[in-house]
Amino acid sequence: VLAFALANAEVVKLTADNFDEVVMNKEKNVFVKFFAPWCGHCVRMAPAWEELSNQVGDDVVIADLDATQHQAVSSKYGVRGFPTLKFFPKNDKSGKPYQGARDAASLKSFIEGNI
Repeated sequence: VLAFALANAEVVKLTADNFDEVVMNKEKNVFVKFFAPWCGHCVRMAPAWEELSNQVGDDVVIADLDATQHQAVSSKYGVRGFPTLKFFPKNDKSGKPYQGARDAASLKSFIEGNI
C-alpha cells in the first residue's frame, strides 16, 4: 500500500505502526503534518498539503499523522499544538520544525532550502 501511495504522490497516512519505517528511511526526505481532526487550521491547510504532495520529487514524502490517535508518537516529537509540521531530511531525522506560511509554495521552498 505504501509503494502505491508514494507512486501516486498522495499524502502518506502515518500510524504508530508505520511511522519509523516511513519517516526514518534514510533514503527519503519526509515532511510530516501532525494534526487533529477537529483542528480548524489543520482542515484549512489540507488542500495545500495535498498540492505539495504533487509538487515534490520522488525523494520527498509528504505525510500526516493523526496525533489524537497516535499520542505516543506525537509526544515523542514534542507536538503540543496543531498542526505541527516537522521535516525529516535524509541526513537529519530529528525533525526540523516549520514555522512559516501554510501555502504549498512556502512549504515547497522550505523543503528545497533544507535538502
